[in-house]
Amino acid sequence: MTETATPRPSLGRALGEAARKVGKLHRRALADFDTGFPDWMLLTLLAERTSPMPVHVVVAEMNRRMDLPEAAVISLLKSTAAAGHIDYQPNAPIPTAELTEEGEAHFASLYAHARRTTDAASDGIDPDLLDTAVTVLLAVDERATLLLDS
Repeated sequence: MTETATPRPSLGRALGEAARKVGKLHRRALADFDTGFPDWMLLTLLAERTSPMPVHVVVAEMNRRMDLPEAAVISLLKSTAAAGHIDYQPNAPIPTAELTEEGEAHFASLYAHARRTTDAASDGIDPDLLDTAVTVLLAVDERATLLLDS
């Protein structure tokens, strides 16, 4: 009996499958810290800043990054503040949020753990091939952004 070779998947399918599986690894790593993906995205957003971020900007960014509606972002801000990871000032003249020192330490540990976990998926792959893959993905991302914006 002759075996037929399995056709190579399209870029979209290969990207989707890899993203799904690496995403699953990432969520498992976050769960090790009792953290969900929305929490991760909020901490990441606030870690990118060196000063308090206006809440309306947090809401817009969380919506842009993961389609999270305003009510869910506000709830997330409240719960993250209750955990001591952010300073959320909803009653300030311009409501703001920023990482606390505890939040910075938590995020650093969480980031390191998540990075180790997801980097394990590419262990043993030639670094030049990984660099080429990143270059291709960045180009695809740029083109997809242009298509979405047109």
